[in-house]
Amino acid sequence: MLDVQRQRGAVYRKEVEFTQKVMWAHMCFGALVTAMFLFHELFAWFAGSMSWYAISLVVMYGFMSERRYCRVLLVVLFLSGAMAGLYFINQVFPGTEPPRGPLVPHGFIPIWVGLANLVYGSGTLLLLFSEKIRRAGRVGFTLW
Repeated sequence: MLDVQRQRGAVYRKEVEFTQKVMWAHMCFGALVTAMFLFHELFAWFAGSMSWYAISLVVMYGFMSERRYCRVLLVVLFLSGAMAGLYFINQVFPGTEPPRGPLVPHGFIPIWVGLANLVYGSGTLLLLFSEKIRRAGRVGFTLW
């Protein structure tokens, strides 16, 4: 019985490995985006991105535990992250003033927020249309 449980996802090994890489990329890049808001001393946006990141990790765990609806929730979270970035670039950033001693230059904000928008927009499409990710979600997996 234990051997059957251990080998149940072996048919989808490549799909699981691909999805693990996507999940690790989200964990690393999401933490970086959150840290960048902190480094730029945008504390309200830091708190919001921290909440978004924590919720996305919980939903990601649900997806890895074979809950199919969590894939759709993860798509919604990725899309909302990209849309929040667009709102930030167009509405919030023009009105911000650089802090006196920032860790990262103020002019760098549009570059990394734009990159985050592209990454999470691509991640949304990948989660939505990739058959590999869909198959991996059906069998469940861990990150290691």
